[in-house]
Parts: sequence; C-alpha cells; structure tokens
Amino acid sequence: MEDSIKGTSIICSDEVRVLIIEDEYVIAANLQEMVEALGYEVMGIAASVEDALEKIADCLPSLVLMDIRLQGQLDGIEAACFLWDNLQIPIIYITGHSDRHTLKRMEMTFSLGYLPKPVKSSELKATIASALNFLSENKQHSEQPDDR
Repeated sequence: MEDSIKGTSIICSDEVRVLIIEDEYVIAANLQEMVEALGYEVMGIAASVEDALEKIADCLPSLVLMDIRLQGQLDGIEAACFLWDNLQIPIIYITGHSDRHTLKRMEMTFSLGYLPKPVKSSELKATIASALNFLSENKQHSEQPDDR
C-alpha cells in the first residue's frame, strides 16, 4: 500500500480541498454539504482507507475528515497514522465512539481535532478554521530562516 502512494501525489492548487473518509453514506453526504457550505472544496468521499488512497493518488487533500470505524483492513486511527507518517495529510476525526480506549488511541496520533457525531455545522466550521490556522502558522514558521 505504501509504495503505491508515497511520492506520487502532488498538491493540486492553493484551494482548501477536503477528503471525507466515512462509510455511512448519509453522514458522508451531510458532511459534504456542510463543508461546501463553508466554502471549501470536497475532493471526494471514500468509504474505506483503500478507496481514499485511490482518490489521493494524483492529488493530496488539504485535510481529511476521518471516521474512526471504517470498512476495510484499517480503522480510521490506523489510517490517520499512515496518512500523516507517509504524506503529512492532517486529520480531523469524526466519530460516534467516545469510549476511553478510542479516545486514548486518538490522543496518540497527530490529529487537528475531534468532532462527535452528529456533527454540528458550527463545530465543523470552528474545527476546520482552527486546523487551517494551525497549518498556516506551522508552514510560515517552517519557511522562516533559522537565526542561529
């Protein structure tokens, strides 16, 4: 899986592109509607990690809205680790599972937020804005010359 994706994807534009990885169609469609209403492009919906990797093979998303319980070999937390470690794609988790074990696993990954289901538009807006602000600040910081 890693060899088929690593090093082949490119950033396609300066627009914010969101990939939704959610295996429940109604929830995914609702998320798409909310994201687009906020003015962001939804570059696709994937029901599994394998499907998501096909969608990002040619174009990297700016960020991913990731359900934790998914179809396929990997769950959302394992997928988030893979996407960050190999492609530095930031993740916002979306889940209906807030048990201690799941929360502990999420905390051990690099994510830019967590939204409980059902997702409220106002919370989605604030979480995406916060994530994009964090990414922008980190990008600016990493582009500044080292004063040592």
